[in-house]
Amino acid sequence: MEKPKLPKHIDLLEPDLDTLPNGKRLLDNMDSGMVYYYKEVVGSHTLNGGYITCYGIDDSTKYFYLRHGDTLHLLNQGSILASTWGLGTLEKDFPTFFMTTIDNGNGCPSSYQIFDKQTGKNILGNKVEAISYAYLQDTLFMLYDNWNEHKRSDSITLFNVRTKTKEVYQLPNDLPEFCDIQIDKLSKNKLKLSFETYVGDNFESTKTYSR
Repeated sequence: MEKPKLPKHIDLLEPDLDTLPNGKRLLDNMDSGMVYYYKEVVGSHTLNGGYITCYGIDDSTKYFYLRHGDTLHLLNQGSILASTWGLGTLEKDFPTFFMTTIDNGNGCPSSYQIFDKQTGKNILGNKVEAISYAYLQDTLFMLYDNWNEHKRSDSITLFNVRTKTKEVYQLPNDLPEFCDIQIDKLSKNKLKLSFETYVGDNFESTKTYSR
């Protein structure tokens, strides 16, 4: 069977000369002038502990990996036609885990994932993406929606990355469908969230919860 041809707007830099341990071609260079003209070119990043985040590609799919030596952990994957930035790029590096940013495109807010370095597993849960994060002293907290069949439920979860504990809060009933939710303030006793639409009529509000 003849292999499908890569779309013309996909620019690979010597793809067959540099491969990953699993045989996938290493993707380190996309044509930023054609595809991501407003962004930096994606590439590999070295993390503390000798870990590396990198991207692979084959004839139909792009892959986002965590690499340590010859060991690869698959973090995300998507169509070769989709933005590589939608798989995730390094946001912050920590001693035992790291955070990635996912560009959701079309003016949608970015989302975040955190991965354990030893296992490559998403600490928030399989495919879970946070919508905001904040620090309380030295502790990182991640905020994520509780989605059900692609629809936001009536609650939201604040996740303590250090203790792995979860706090669930009820959302206001009148939130628009396309509403960005962010941590406005976080203290030992209070959580203040801000709500703002990114599509449609303007809507802004805040709500403070007791912790």
